[in-house]
Amino acid sequence: MHDQSSHGRGSEYEGFACVSTTKENTSAIGSPQETTAAKLRDRGPVIVVLLVWFAMLSAALVLVAIYGSNVPSWDDWDMVPAVTGHQPVTFQWLWSQHNEHRVPVPRLAYLALMHLIALDFRVGMYFNVLATAALALAMVLTIRRVRGHSSYFDSFVPVVLLNWSQGPSFLWCWQVQFYASMLLAGVVLILVVRTRPRPKLSLGMTIGICLCLLPLCGANGVGLVPALALWLGYTAFLYWSTGTFAGRRDAVILGLFAGTAILLVSFYFIGYHRVPYHPSTHNPLVMLKTATQFLTMGFGPGVVGLSFIQRSPMRFWSIICAAVTGLFLLTSWMLLTIWRKQPDERPRAAGLLLFLVAMASLAVGLSMGRDGFEIRYVTLSVPALCAVYFVWSLYGAPRLQNAIRAILLATALIVLVPNTLWGLRYARDLRTHLAAFEADMAAGLSPYQLIHRHADYLHPHHLVILDYLPMLREGQVGTFRQLRDDPVFQEISLPLAPVELHAMEWDNGVARATAANAWLTFELPEDVQTSAIRLRYTYSNHKGTEPYLAIYWKSSDQPDFSEGSYSKYSPTGDRANWKAGTWTRLGDEFSTVYVAVSHPVKSVRLRLRFETGTMKIHELTLLALVEGAAQ
Repeated sequence: MHDQSSHGRGSEYEGFACVSTTKENTSAIGSPQETTAAKLRDRGPVIVVLLVWFAMLSAALVLVAIYGSNVPSWDDWDMVPAVTGHQPVTFQWLWSQHNEHRVPVPRLAYLALMHLIALDFRVGMYFNVLATAALALAMVLTIRRVRGHSSYFDSFVPVVLLNWSQGPSFLWCWQVQFYASMLLAGVVLILVVRTRPRPKLSLGMTIGICLCLLPLCGANGVGLVPALALWLGYTAFLYWSTGTFAGRRDAVILGLFAGTAILLVSFYFIGYHRVPYHPSTHNPLVMLKTATQFLTMGFGPGVVGLSFIQRSPMRFWSIICAAVTGLFLLTSWMLLTIWRKQPDERPRAAGLLLFLVAMASLAVGLSMGRDGFEIRYVTLSVPALCAVYFVWSLYGAPRLQNAIRAILLATALIVLVPNTLWGLRYARDLRTHLAAFEADMAAGLSPYQLIHRHADYLHPHHLVILDYLPMLREGQVGTFRQLRDDPVFQEISLPLAPVELHAMEWDNGVARATAANAWLTFELPEDVQTSAIRLRYTYSNHKGTEPYLAIYWKSSDQPDFSEGSYSKYSPTGDRANWKAGTWTRLGDEFSTVYVAVSHPVKSVRLRLRFETGTMKIHELTLLALVEGAAQ
């Protein structure tokens, strides 16, 4: 072990780790000549890192400017009633589930962006980019401050945070939800890095506020809270152990923040409903595999060569995931060593260690039912890599520190090209389809035609689009001003007498599934040129959940039903709408499924997938154009 020199430039080594000298703990100031020379040496790295940050920010803004679209996509549609002023903003709605998430903070941020800036879905996209850029800049400045100088390696932070692998999140307004928790986690990380020997009360309270907001950002925030609250509680204990009045006062304040955050996590699960039919597993090996995939995806899809169409990685992806996981484990072991052997560094080392534990907790929670290679999860995973970079910048022995940071930066730069190409391909694909939707709307196509052609890039439930399109027109949102009404339809009821049954019992309009994947088929005497199919029903099963219902159709020319002529309903989006289908139908007596078809139809098949249940069919209707009516 080497003692620190009198001017504070020494380092304390512990095996492979050391405590780097920082401006915050320098005991003396060098001569003016030394100070000037240090500033000159620092100028080059500072300029390069800031130029990299600016270049990455500019590229991300260009991505949104060129490929962003003022068209809601998927979860955005659930915000349409509130954004357009049709649905009241109540506490009940703010706290209600959206899939497995409770998202009052992102919902409020979403509404604020829309109403304070512009009723334009691209506003959220620009927020996603600018907020991430602000976090990257804050991280770069923080590491420079606590280390005492900048480094060319610090370019890693803006490269890994702002590259185009985040395109699927940058180009989706709803992802304000992911960025809310990512930003809060990033702020906590920055404040933990600035903690030495103990956090000032103001920093500790700021961390406490972030922890209290995280459970209000969805399940992705909930997973981070327990480990981070443990650190805040540990910090409170350190204050209490000083024995002073001020110390014990501060300990109580920090303890209250930690307790409140844990209490909010508990409240999160009161009245919680599991989303039916979402994949779920508790297999330890599957969970471990998915968790390592999630942590590796912080580098973007390029790091495992993820293909665009099949979303499949290259053959040797497991080696890369093992290497990244090994780096996380090595970093954690180093922090544990620092905590054991260097008392002055214990608060910060414990905070960084528990931050990595928090990220691991998020990975484990996600591994129970999600795909670790889901592109959107780059946003949630990348703070863990930033934490690793901070740790090695602060504590790594010089040679190993430089090697690890060089490897991190080199990896980020090597995968920058495939990440950029991946993001560009995603952006072009999304923009092409949404631009085609806008062009068709401007050309005067009716809603049923728009839904039939473009639902895959709008929302999986056609009824949601049908009910909310007029709200966007009324709100004068972009091209939706040109939306026309559907033409007059002739309603043709199918005889409620099934011609085929599979694992299904039928009794006077009531279908009882006796096994999973049961179906029944209804038929008309002849083909009908159909614009849409409408089903009204009531459903029940022993679990009290809504159905996973598939509707198939075919003409007399087709030998059998196919996946190309199919639509489904399953509970998704806002919890209050799972049964009704949309917010506008909450008072309806029956559940409704609407499917835009634009196809000759003779037969319709209803299939209940996955489990048994009872469905009473009140109406099964084909909507056909009235002869001579305009489309």
